[in-house]
Amino acid sequence: MISPNGKMEPLSTLLELPDRYELLLDMPLGDERSLTIGVHKRVLKVRMSLREPLTIGEYEVKEYVKVFKIPEDAEEEYEVIVKRVNGPIVIIVFPKVGKP
Repeated sequence: MISPNGKMEPLSTLLELPDRYELLLDMPLGDERSLTIGVHKRVLKVRMSLREPLTIGEYEVKEYVKVFKIPEDAEEEYEVIVKRVNGPIVIIVFPKVGKP
């Protein structure tokens, strides 16, 4: 989804594993130095600027933004891993409460 104010939602996948959730975000052309992640009241917000503006149709995209509700059975403490596979992929890991 692209908004008229220059923001685009990245492709994302939520993996539910026995002991944790992993949120994978695909943000090609993103500037890893601009990555910000915040949590407030079990809502996660991820932002990353693009290295340079990208024109898609009539819109100019400058930033990725993803808002995600943390599952109720996940801890609020999390780990962030940034990996490169043809562009940055951000992996956010939420351990489950009372994990085995």
